[in-house]
Amino acid sequence: MPLLLVKSPKKMQALAESFRADGKIIGLVPTMGALHEGHLKLVDIASKKADIVIVSIFVNPAQFAPGEDFGKYPRSFKSDCDKLEKRGAHLVFHPSVDDIYPAGYLTYIDVEKISDILEGARRPGHFRGVATICAKLFNITKPHFAVFGQKDGQQLAVIKRMVRDLDFDLEIIKAPIVRRETGLALSSRHAYLSAEGLDKAKVIGQSLKLAQEMINKGERNPLVIENRMRDLIQSIPGANVEYIAFNRWDDLEPIPTRWVGHGEQAKLSGQVMISLVVVIEGVRLLDNVILKIGRRSQ
Repeated sequence: MPLLLVKSPKKMQALAESFRADGKIIGLVPTMGALHEGHLKLVDIASKKADIVIVSIFVNPAQFAPGEDFGKYPRSFKSDCDKLEKRGAHLVFHPSVDDIYPAGYLTYIDVEKISDILEGARRPGHFRGVATICAKLFNITKPHFAVFGQKDGQQLAVIKRMVRDLDFDLEIIKAPIVRRETGLALSSRHAYLSAEGLDKAKVIGQSLKLAQEMINKGERNPLVIENRMRDLIQSIPGANVEYIAFNRWDDLEPIPTRWVGHGEQAKLSGQVMISLVVVIEGVRLLDNVILKIGRRSQ
């Protein structure tokens, strides 16, 4: 079927209900547009499980703080639709801001605790906006499952928690990070970087690869790993580490990088997300790796 464009939430709901009545499996890929290969891989994953693949394109003002890049966030709607049609998506849901947040809108969702750390600590209200728009998209498109990329690891954890806590009747699928040949995780914000900045940014993926190599060789001290990652990143002029963090996956309980009490050093074990933000040319670049770490043999 040709790519269908729907803007009205009410029309989208009616279509979703008709798809379900016909026994169709609906998969949703939520995006803010400016699509790259990482987004298209999410469509590929959805296509393997769904009869109807819906891609939402909506730059959500509720997840941008004052002074952030909402106004200049890259938008390429026609190009996005061309890519989606070639990739086999069936429907694009593209509402306006007024469709989603009409005059007098008052209702938002807060996922407590895990929204207040990492990106949430640096971007107050960000995950309130993320949780709210995802809840609305789930109610409007009525998917059986939704696909989210691992690159925004905290966002994925927040949405998984919201779905569990509020009993949404859908599955959240975690898709692997798509990287350039240099190891840099794909991001729409790469549009802000110069060619030189993109080249420098490859150190982000290299630092995560270094961490994984250290763990594979038996290192379990997060402070040692963090310091090696910082040294590598800071060897690149203009690459500034905003944070490096270690958290349990997927409740995001922080793993301290220093003493945990009684003179005992923290040790990594179990499922751990190592995440970081590096600023290059004024652009905040996120990345992470999720590892299953066994205890080091004595």
